[in-house]
Amino acid sequence: MDKVTQTGKSIHFGPYDIDLVGQEVRKGGIRIRLQPKPFQILAILLEHAGTTVSRDELKKALWDPDTFVDFDHGLNAAINKIRVALNDVADTPRFIETLPNGYRFIAPFNAQLPSPRVENSISPGRKPETEKSQWWKLRSTAVAIVAICLLAASLAAFSQRGHLFGLLPINIKSIAVLPLRNLSGDSSQDYFSDSMTDELITQLAKTSSLRVVSSASVMQYKNTNRPVADIERDLKVDALVEGSVLRSGDKVRITAQLIDAATDRHIWAEDYQGEMGDILFLENNIASAIATRVQANIAFSELSKRSQPHPVDPRAYDAYIEGRSYWFRRNTHAAKPNDLEKSAEKFRLALQYDPNYALAYAGMGDYYGLQAGYAIIPPADGWKLSEEASRKALSIDASLAEAHCALATKLMLYDWNWTGAEREIRLGLQSDPQYSELHHVYSLLLSYTGRFDESIAEAHIAEDIDPLSQDTIVQRALKFSRRYDLFLQEVDKTFAKDPARIHQERALVAKARKEFAREVEETDQLLRLRGCIPCAERLARAYANGGYRGWLEERLSDLKKRSGSGLLIHSSEGVRIEQGYVSPFAFVEIYADMGNSDMAMQYLEAAYREHTAELVRLQVNPAYDNLHTDPRFQNLVRRIGLPQ
Repeated sequence: MDKVTQTGKSIHFGPYDIDLVGQEVRKGGIRIRLQPKPFQILAILLEHAGTTVSRDELKKALWDPDTFVDFDHGLNAAINKIRVALNDVADTPRFIETLPNGYRFIAPFNAQLPSPRVENSISPGRKPETEKSQWWKLRSTAVAIVAICLLAASLAAFSQRGHLFGLLPINIKSIAVLPLRNLSGDSSQDYFSDSMTDELITQLAKTSSLRVVSSASVMQYKNTNRPVADIERDLKVDALVEGSVLRSGDKVRITAQLIDAATDRHIWAEDYQGEMGDILFLENNIASAIATRVQANIAFSELSKRSQPHPVDPRAYDAYIEGRSYWFRRNTHAAKPNDLEKSAEKFRLALQYDPNYALAYAGMGDYYGLQAGYAIIPPADGWKLSEEASRKALSIDASLAEAHCALATKLMLYDWNWTGAEREIRLGLQSDPQYSELHHVYSLLLSYTGRFDESIAEAHIAEDIDPLSQDTIVQRALKFSRRYDLFLQEVDKTFAKDPARIHQERALVAKARKEFAREVEETDQLLRLRGCIPCAERLARAYANGGYRGWLEERLSDLKKRSGSGLLIHSSEGVRIEQGYVSPFAFVEIYADMGNSDMAMQYLEAAYREHTAELVRLQVNPAYDNLHTDPRFQNLVRRIGLPQ
């Protein structure tokens, strides 16, 4: 067979240079990204140029016999990536020809360049070329030349139309940035690559014509090899961005490539290098390049609204993104008890390094708001600190969506300033229309104020942007609007693998519909699935002896015991917090069910004096329905500013 040898460490053909040592493909000096496995296949085909390399030979050369993979799919995908890198087409190949049992590199090597030498060498067990095979090589070369001419003519025609070479006519309206790989070899730097992923998502999300999946949804794909088809199905996107981060001291190198999710075809790839102090500019450049490649139309007026990146102390940036990694982790299955405090510690450290770092102030606004909302610290103190931090962030960067969101949450949950909260939400969405948390908060505000159709629409937007971490927002909007049949359909879909949660939500609906026997039955199933068999047995005996009233009395007795011991319980709308306590609203629900309005109102008035966040749900929580005709309840609703 013809075996290609080279005078140096490079091979040259057509407009392409192949660096065998650096494993790089370049065209006109511009690097074209090609993953290691496809590059290895390309190197083998080049080594045996003009001769068929069978699929079995490639398998033996590149896949360990003990490795269990879908070889056919992997090889097909790799060949496809090579063709994309070389701008080759399977039907009319210029470089790589597909044969019944393998592949063959067919293009001639350019002798005018410092090109490899071609030797006629016959490998053991192989026959010399026949006249027929030599004729086929000449024919293939002619076809390749014709194809190049046609391509040149096509490019000339496109240039007259103002199109850029390489800008493919793919209609991409949605995109997901997969977790960037940490190439440093130091696992302690994982937080850096994760936060770089989040920052790239944030920058891309500012393009209103492009739906960008949030970081909370893509992080589940970290360190996995899920097929592109699976990711496309889960996230419902047209394209994916994948890449890596390599940091060495104050230098950083980011690689990114854009992939068509439907075909697993690489559309675009590029490398970016720079100083840590310029990291925000690097992120902006990558986002702009990708937006261009997906043909996202950004009006000049929209560009003027984008916050411009500012140089940041690398130490401050490090501290902030590490703090955000703790912040995001606290809501995952990998959460640790001290994640919340660690996030605040890092945000404070970032501000020590850079006292004008807006994102760090926004982080502190989130931290204090969470502390106040969960009553970990006195609400009045926590919300004051949250607002101060949020407003400081906005004084530095008035378009920062994270800060608008933190401030809106405080205005809604503590001040009950519905107009002010909606104003902040709208300002944040003008800056970053795809910040899913803003749509989440807006959906809640709309529900609390009785604008249910708008609330459901916002919930769908939040879920579209962040289909995994916002997977309960639509059902919540349906529940608040009392559309229980649709709500239960969403519950069955979302919690298919959590039957206990399904029984919990069914019990809530049964209570709202005053189907008390069904509520008792669903609660019994919930407790048994959660492993609290003694609890279920006690309530079952109480129901058998005293009916629904006896069942409620047993629950009240249990609440009082738990309250004394400080253990964590939940109301029907409760939220798990890091330091457990018995929510006073759990008592409100029981007393309301028992018809004891006086005790229920005592707890509600105490909550009002503390501006407890749960009060915003007075009108939408069906557990309080029995109190709606009480004048004291109606007066409380007016004081909070909710519509009757």
